[in-house]
Amino acid sequence: MGDLLYQKIGLAVNRMAQDFMSRAEGERIPSISEYQEKLQVSRGTVQNSLAYLKEKGAVWLVSRGHMGTYIEKLDYRRLQECGMNKGLLGSMPLPYSVSYQGLATALYRVLDNFEFNLVYTRGSESRLQLVAEGVYQFTVCSLYAAEKAMKNRTDIEIAGNLGLGSYLSRHVLLLRDIGAEGIQEGMRVAYDRTSLDQRDITDMITSGIRGIRFVELRAHQTVNAIRGGMIDAGVWNMDEIIESGYQGLHIIPLDDLVDVSKFSTAALVIRRGEESLKQLLQRYVKTSEIRKIQEDIKKGRIPVDY
Repeated sequence: MGDLLYQKIGLAVNRMAQDFMSRAEGERIPSISEYQEKLQVSRGTVQNSLAYLKEKGAVWLVSRGHMGTYIEKLDYRRLQECGMNKGLLGSMPLPYSVSYQGLATALYRVLDNFEFNLVYTRGSESRLQLVAEGVYQFTVCSLYAAEKAMKNRTDIEIAGNLGLGSYLSRHVLLLRDIGAEGIQEGMRVAYDRTSLDQRDITDMITSGIRGIRFVELRAHQTVNAIRGGMIDAGVWNMDEIIESGYQGLHIIPLDDLVDVSKFSTAALVIRRGEESLKQLLQRYVKTSEIRKIQEDIKKGRIPVDY
């Protein structure tokens, strides 16, 4: 009976710490009765949990009589120790472009109060799976990849949308033949099975064209493969093309062929049901702040730091 009681108090402390992690100094907190309802525990358990967090130096509260209780000060790292079994861990694509470097820098800046780290890995599908398994608390992928994954699984959800252009500016089609107006019958086309976005855009723009031969290679090898004569066409992102200073490429916009907006928008994806984490990300990872930092990185106003 005693062990069960301690487990219940421990769980309440954990959940209350997560609740405070999504709040800010100066904010009014729920009443004891409201926390009872929210956590489904007794009044005494709520009071003991608050006392524990105060004793640990994680939270300072001030009572303002009939106005309620307000947060005077928060130590987010101590709250994190009380509320999470491990540090906050996110994942995103390899930061090969300035857009991704800006996004990584922005995430570290806005989550500076927490013990936070990013892992950089290829392939949105594998990152989403690791979020579902609890390896990462969240991942960054395109809105397209997130929504497509959610059609086939119920264990993940979108916690935030960072706006058009936050993932990359746009995808384009590269052609080896300077006179070509698009993909034609018999062309050799780059195909990266590990990149859901590149793969699906390629499927969309080649649908119905006969005699296409797909050449499997990593999406970032597209430019060199076209220049080396290995392929005739391939989908790649404009950010990398501009930033790498590639000259003389035959570039075709894809806007008239497919809706590329969701491929250009970054989404934050978490495991479904992680409500406190969702609130934390929505409070601190604000679209306006992320985009400003990305723009400052692109313009060279602040250094890359991730």
